[in-house]
Amino acid sequence: MSAPQGPGFEKLLHRLVLRLVGLLTNGEYTERGLARLVGFSQPHLHHILAGKRSLTPHVADAILASLGWGLGDLISAEELDGMLLARRTPGREKARIPVLAGRIGPSIPFPDSSHVEDWLLIQTPLYRGIRRVFLAPLEPDPGLPFARHPGVFALVAEDEELRLRIAPEAWFVLRWGGAGIVRRIRAEGGALTLLGQETLEEKDWPVRIELAGQSLLSVVRGRLIWAGPDPRSFDPFSHSGSGFPIATAS
Repeated sequence: MSAPQGPGFEKLLHRLVLRLVGLLTNGEYTERGLARLVGFSQPHLHHILAGKRSLTPHVADAILASLGWGLGDLISAEELDGMLLARRTPGREKARIPVLAGRIGPSIPFPDSSHVEDWLLIQTPLYRGIRRVFLAPLEPDPGLPFARHPGVFALVAEDEELRLRIAPEAWFVLRWGGAGIVRRIRAEGGALTLLGQETLEEKDWPVRIELAGQSLLSVVRGRLIWAGPDPRSFDPFSHSGSGFPIATAS
């Protein structure tokens, strides 16, 4: 995935026209009042807003100055963030991964993917082809060889194809009863059998989850790709020994 380069001049000019139309639609200005403010005749402005006359950079600069706007007002926060990230590491392929505010654990609410606490910038070759990835801390879990103590983060793929590919060596993120857990699983007879459940009581998490007509994806919410210490302070994928590699896209 190439680094975001931001919108071009044509898109910025189009956005400026849309913002001007928005001022009229919201009732902040009349067309005559807006024309007077930016120093144009009303017919000239009307033709620009109707797309009958092109908005040149020179005219756009005059409009921005009249309204007290800058180019930054025409660029989204996400685009600005991506452009800054690209400048910090020029010439390198990269991806941004959301760090969720919640945690994954058997006794706490499953993290909400819309609550992003931070972003992690990584180099993409290791995970090219894996879609919808997020990072979240794991609650200490004696059933996990790599997360028996605090401070472990999980890189999770929500890629549906990976979630459906049940394999004995893979670790999956499950959601049940509003909470989350990471386990190896076996799918059989319309149910999921959770392996290594000797560490939790049946009231907390069952050994077997009956799907009862539900899609497997309603319970299997992600596939674990990597686990290790908080990777925001270093590049976790550039050298060995910085974490516990769980799986690849294969």
